[in-house]
Amino acid sequence: MLFDDSNPVAFHDQPITQLLVKVATRCNIDCSYCYWFRDAAVYDKPKLMSTGVLHQLLQRIEEHVARHSLVDFPIVLHGGEPLLWGVENFHRFAEGCERISSRTGCDIPIAVTTNGVLIDDQWLDCFETRNISVAISLDGPAHIHDLHRRTFQGTGTHAAVERAARMLVSRDICVSALAVCNPAYPPEQYVAFFTACGIANYDIMIPDATMDEKPPSIASFYNGLFDLWLTANRTAPTANIRIVSDMITALLGNNSPTEGVGHKPIELCTVMTDGTVEAHDVLRIAGDGFTRTRFNIFDHAIDEVRNEPRWKAARDASINLCEKCRQCKFMNACGGGYLPHRFSKANGYDNPSVYCDDLYSMFENMQSVLESHLYVSKPGGERVNVREALTRA
Repeated sequence: MLFDDSNPVAFHDQPITQLLVKVATRCNIDCSYCYWFRDAAVYDKPKLMSTGVLHQLLQRIEEHVARHSLVDFPIVLHGGEPLLWGVENFHRFAEGCERISSRTGCDIPIAVTTNGVLIDDQWLDCFETRNISVAISLDGPAHIHDLHRRTFQGTGTHAAVERAARMLVSRDICVSALAVCNPAYPPEQYVAFFTACGIANYDIMIPDATMDEKPPSIASFYNGLFDLWLTANRTAPTANIRIVSDMITALLGNNSPTEGVGHKPIELCTVMTDGTVEAHDVLRIAGDGFTRTRFNIFDHAIDEVRNEPRWKAARDASINLCEKCRQCKFMNACGGGYLPHRFSKANGYDNPSVYCDDLYSMFENMQSVLESHLYVSKPGGERVNVREALTRA
């Protein structure tokens, strides 16, 4: 952190604060790096969420927000490919949440993460009418995107997804793009592409990998991305790159809004198509059945998952860092890295991130640059550089 704070943080229990809802367990394209299908247990689940599960889920949501007097309760519709669930089911779910909000006063923002292939005018009308924000999976330009995001026949999907992204931008819809970093290509290619599409909000995510794998280094890519972000926003905010803004937020001593950055507990849970409740879905990269629980929304309230052993183990692992992380000067800002990236078959989550060296380099570079740009206002109007102010202290 810019201001070192080595005191241990006390994390208090709180209710589940957001839901990831799997409305479809299958997909209409074949992404080579998808974590979802690393776990064959997904094929044991219904392809789509039924009307019965939908109604029970809405009942549990209202029960949850009323019991805990929640001010807001964000929900992300996810898959597989969630648009396979159908536009009418999206309307039904959104209408149900609107009714819950009117009765409880709790704001229930709905978002969807989609590969975009199925988006048409009917979907655009649904997103706009229901105020559903959209995150579209788009790995930048075609020559990068089509390496991994292909149809089951082996053809690229970029043309269809870019068309969908431009359609979203043209409407009154909150839209962001989700790309996965390919460090073989310079960050300039991603930034130039999203600028050309008119997408100002996007993320370039660290590729998923466990400690049992050997992914390529990413530090150079993200250090370059930070430089591009700084240049783009030097005079006015024009580009919001989530991983950059999250890391800056964490370095400045605040909680970042996403679970991959910062030392804080992961408090969300995942509702599957059959109503079973699991921990964060990306943890299934650890292997078959790794996230499976015996909890479900028919027999249990949403918050009861906090007592489920596998959910609790994942939550505890998100804040109980290994010795190397506890000794690191960036412990609070980094938080050990993204929890799935700490997993190994030998030690579970008791490891630093597989990207530990890269993350250290990224935070160190970012801290150095920020220190040279941040100033402290002194009495009398004097402005002192942060690095100089810390030296004087």
